[in-house]
Amino acid sequence: VTRARDHLLLSGSFWAGTSRPRELSRFVLEIGETLGIPAPDADPGEDPYADAVRVLNWPIDPLGARRPAVEAAAAAVTRALEAPRLPADHELALLLAEREERQRPAAVAAPVRIPASAYKDFVGDYAAAVAAVERPLPERPYAETTLGTRFHAWVERRAGISAMSSLDDGLWPDGDAGEPEGRDPDAAFRRLVETFERSEWGSLRPIEVETEIDFRHVGLDGNPHVVVCKLDAVYRREDRGGRIEIVDWKTGRAPRTDAESRDRMVQLELYRRAYHERHGVPLDEIDVALFYVAEDRVIRG
Repeated sequence: VTRARDHLLLSGSFWAGTSRPRELSRFVLEIGETLGIPAPDADPGEDPYADAVRVLNWPIDPLGARRPAVEAAAAAVTRALEAPRLPADHELALLLAEREERQRPAAVAAPVRIPASAYKDFVGDYAAAVAAVERPLPERPYAETTLGTRFHAWVERRAGISAMSSLDDGLWPDGDAGEPEGRDPDAAFRRLVETFERSEWGSLRPIEVETEIDFRHVGLDGNPHVVVCKLDAVYRREDRGGRIEIVDWKTGRAPRTDAESRDRMVQLELYRRAYHERHGVPLDEIDVALFYVAEDRVIRG
């Protein structure tokens, strides 16, 4: 069904060379029911093809009645190709060069600003990640995304610290699986809260939450990039000699293989680098961790 400016005509056919009449299309019935329009008369009447005699000659000429015109056009093209060509003047040469330039595939590269959560995609398959940026596809709306946002906001309020970030990182999904159908989102949220309260961070107060730090570097493609890092929480672990710990809360499915774990830790290693660039803390004094709250699983870098 296309968008109609004023009227939309819905039509169908009971007969199409079949031995029995077809039923009315369920799409016609559904649209009529939605619009409150009663279904049309379902009497198929008599088969209009019952007495028709159709004769088919084989093989079929694909050009049919157009053959004389097509053959004449083909002959004209052949004569033109065989005729001596005039040299192109300057203006025509420029036009031909412009056409060739337009037909040449455009060189594409990663964007200048790359969220840390998406960086692993460019490391794993650069061409595919660039293609996804050039021709983005709509993302399926996951209930898990809403749950994750709600949980992050709760942790932030609990800490009593104002966030210092923009929304850039939220535009790049981190690949967490969606919430299964039939699950109560309120119950799932309560389980996350209970798990967090029991965790090693339940009794700690972060020194920063939802902090955005951007840093510049030259990527593997040789181009300068700005890596956008949105740190969920930063702690000073007095129980570890005052070391800095950056923790990223995850409400989705934890990685199942070592390769998946390494891919997801790329984001945290960039966070470590960003915090070092901003505050001058030595890299070997910064710890990073992924906390998959739904599964109560911690992955450290």
